[in-house]
Amino acid sequence: MSEQQMYAVLHCEPCEECVQEDWQFIEDGELRWRGYEHCPRYEAYACDDGRGVPAPWIRERILAREGAVHLAVGGPGGVPVALLRRVYGLTIAEVMAARTAGWRATPVEARYLTGSAPTPPTASGAGPAGPG
Repeated sequence: MSEQQMYAVLHCEPCEECVQEDWQFIEDGELRWRGYEHCPRYEAYACDDGRGVPAPWIRERILAREGAVHLAVGGPGGVPVALLRRVYGLTIAEVMAARTAGWRATPVEARYLTGSAPTPPTASGAGPAGPG
C-alpha cells in the first residue's frame, strides 16, 4: 500500500519542455519512491513521494525506463506470498495468479522482495564486511 503526499500542483498540461523523473529506493528497510516534475516554460515544480509501491502510472514509468524483473512467487526460492500480499495489497485471487505466472517487479522492488537490498553501514561506519 502506498502513502502519498503532494507538495505542489503543475500547470494544466505538460509541454515538450517538461521534465519528469520518478524513482524508487529502499530506505531504513522500507520501499520508498519519489517523483519530480519541472516545467521551465511555466516555472512550475512539483514533488511527490511516499512509502510502499508508487501509484500505477508512476510505477509504469519506472518499469518503462528500468525494465521489469520476473519473480517466482511462493515455494523455495520464490517471493513469500505473505510479503507480496502486504507490499502490493493483493487479493487471494491475484496471489494465486502470481503463483502461476510469477510477478513483474521493478528492479528496486525485486531487491526489496528478495531481501538482496544493500546492507546499511554499521554504527562504526564499517559496512557488512567490517573495516578496511
